[in-house]
Amino acid sequence: MPLERLQIDSVRCLQAVDVELDPRRNYLFGLNGAGKTSFLESIFLLGRGRSFRTRQTARLVRRGSDGLTVYGEVRSSGRRRRIGVSLGGGELKIRIDGEASLGMSQLAEVMAVHVMGSKLHRLIEAGPSERRRYVDGGVFHVEHGYLEIWRHYRRVLGQRNAALKRGLSGAPLAVWTRPVLAAAEAVHAARQRYTEELSALVEQVGGRLLDRPLRIVYRPGWRQGVSLEQALRESLERDTRTGFTQVGPHRADVDIRMDAGSVRDHASRGQQKLIAAALVLAQVRLFGQRTGRGGLLLVDDPAAELDAESLARLMAELETLATQLFLTGLSDQALRPRKGFPVFHVERGQVEAVV
Repeated sequence: MPLERLQIDSVRCLQAVDVELDPRRNYLFGLNGAGKTSFLESIFLLGRGRSFRTRQTARLVRRGSDGLTVYGEVRSSGRRRRIGVSLGGGELKIRIDGEASLGMSQLAEVMAVHVMGSKLHRLIEAGPSERRRYVDGGVFHVEHGYLEIWRHYRRVLGQRNAALKRGLSGAPLAVWTRPVLAAAEAVHAARQRYTEELSALVEQVGGRLLDRPLRIVYRPGWRQGVSLEQALRESLERDTRTGFTQVGPHRADVDIRMDAGSVRDHASRGQQKLIAAALVLAQVRLFGQRTGRGGLLLVDDPAAELDAESLARLMAELETLATQLFLTGLSDQALRPRKGFPVFHVERGQVEAVV
């Protein structure tokens, strides 16, 4: 499913961009603020219907413009597919092959995109919500029905929380608890299946990048050894007091460990970047195994915060992926492009192929 052509207009500083792309490797170089990350952000918008840098799509619109447009042509299942995303008048519109799309699931079926951005270390440093998003994004790409399962859980959870805030208890509260249990089980089962497969790949990729044991353990969001139903009973007093459901998949986390210790406590900043990269690369590999498709991987400034040996290991791992790569850097001195692949120079919102 490589992206063969990309047009961008009024995404941050980018304007009137129209480029033909290589199905395997594409390099973009330019100074900070030139528009390299915005280029990647535009591709992500095509594949996910949102940005990887902000939840407010309106912030992507170039200053002084009324809206933005991104158009891409993708080779999918042997034929060319056309994707268009536009924002104008506060309304985001997504079209696939000229027809209005229902949203993210349809986009992902045409063009699955993953990202290793500048805030990659947040997978390690930030709170559990960052790691839940990481897992949910991975499950979504291999089980397209998962998005609606997760949304349903959020809806019924909100209803139970509203009942708690109204002071309901006993049988009236149980009316809202039963659907939460059913929806939570579906979310938990999908996440558990996914992380069990993912863990072996994390260990393999982590070993190559760090030369040290790396593993992940999924924590479901309630006490180990008890069912969620029992955990909810035990938490009822706290739930009632706070007006919020204290246990469940919305409180899940992923424990990331290296040499049997927590990576948050013992890993350097450079190691954190490699660990987070291992998590994303394992996810890309699992996607390929489960779907038979390569997808796209956006890699923003891989040379930042890495020494020469660590960068070489990361690049070697990237080279083994059967995926379309987009890599950015300050210059071709910091990140050496492979011969035979296109290089683009980005400056002041303009993207030009280097001959």
